[in-house]
Amino acid sequence: MKPSRNLLHEALRWLRVGLLLLSVSTAAEAHVRLSSDWRPSILPNGDLVPDALNEGKQLDKSALVSLTARTATPQRVQEWSLDLSFKLFIDDTLFYLQPVRFMPQSHPGERCTDVAQELAYRCKEGPRHTQACHIGLFDARFREVGWHTIRIDESAPLFCNAVPAVGVANADRNELLVTVQYFFIDGKHATKVSEIGSGWKRMTVLLRLDAGRERIRIEQDDRCLGNPNRIDTVPDARKALKRCEATSAR
Repeated sequence: MKPSRNLLHEALRWLRVGLLLLSVSTAAEAHVRLSSDWRPSILPNGDLVPDALNEGKQLDKSALVSLTARTATPQRVQEWSLDLSFKLFIDDTLFYLQPVRFMPQSHPGERCTDVAQELAYRCKEGPRHTQACHIGLFDARFREVGWHTIRIDESAPLFCNAVPAVGVANADRNELLVTVQYFFIDGKHATKVSEIGSGWKRMTVLLRLDAGRERIRIEQDDRCLGNPNRIDTVPDARKALKRCEATSAR
């Protein structure tokens, strides 16, 4: 006995409902998270893990390659250009997030050689010696899959000297918060140890990650937090975002 047309129609309808619920459930589980839980760098016998198997060493190596391809100051490429890195999971897929600091080329082949005068922040080639903060993303095989230069919309030339914090803003929307630290190169310079850092400023930016098949697109959204801002911690940035979203919902 064959099922009636109505029964087939009803079965198909419930199948579509089930598939829709499954897709919604899967989407709800999608999220971004950060981790600093690295694999051990020392073997049980006390020997160091070979560089080829060391996550941190592999990430440093890849980040320095990406840095060298973009920097205007190749003579200054050192590991101190790299800030604290994280494991990044998007929908449970492993990536690595590496903050990087260097002066990017404003045009292909640009080079900047420091002048001899201390704290002049000038290049022998003519331009000012500035520095920006960047975020590099790498896949599980340490291949670059995403890159973003943090925009700081100040009216004076600046030197971004640190990325002190990275955190999650909204896990379900793949949003990160990044705090950067910088100073104006034409500002008053410290003349004694107690003045070091007195002119430094901090701001926190919101980044959205959109993972494609081969690349991760990074979008900086300044609508709520503003640019520049003086939000100097990730928790304060989360509070500012909640206030902004609540105001927008009214």
